[in-house]
Amino acid sequence: MTTDTDTLVAKPTLEIVIRGREEAVAYACGACGKMWTTKIYACRDDLAHETARRAADECCAPRFCACGAAVERPWTACRPCRLREKLARCTIVTDYNGPVEADGYAGGWGEGYFADVADLLESCKTHEVEPPAYCHPCDSEPLRLDLDRILENACEEQHEDAHDQIVGAEELGKAVDAFNAAQTCITYYADHSRVIVLDQERFAALASHDKRKEGRNG
Repeated sequence: MTTDTDTLVAKPTLEIVIRGREEAVAYACGACGKMWTTKIYACRDDLAHETARRAADECCAPRFCACGAAVERPWTACRPCRLREKLARCTIVTDYNGPVEADGYAGGWGEGYFADVADLLESCKTHEVEPPAYCHPCDSEPLRLDLDRILENACEEQHEDAHDQIVGAEELGKAVDAFNAAQTCITYYADHSRVIVLDQERFAALASHDKRKEGRNG
């Protein structure tokens, strides 16, 4: 696969000089023309020139990950290395039973979301696609009204002492509690700090950036 960084050719940085003066007042990328003026840096004049020139030098120059792969802007690391770092920060869970999210898969609950791991695997089987090496558990967010927020919003356009003059707040609070208790609507959000491993070998390959075994999650 090729990226924009594969075809970029470094071009000399341009010095912007005011006619009649010798010292540059700004520096521009030789490839795209984006310009950096020395006036935006709150430092010594020599450091301002050095910083502006370096920004212009690096603007469209090819970027490379620490592993040597070309990197698309604005990233400083390639996708596999970013994924490896992400997985390294995750906590592996084994005792979870509930909705899950798998990025890039068409879930029955919306893009990437499934009722549980079994639903995810069944969907992969139905659509004849390779199951992911891992997925993420979800946190639940039930539908709720907040009494304080309701009253705050109601008083927003009122005079400054309006909140102290509210009548019936206690009764409204009881109604809000009853409303909240009756709700069955729950929204689920993927918890990307936790991970459920579905294929240990492929997960280990992703976590170590082994391209030979990464599979679809990579």
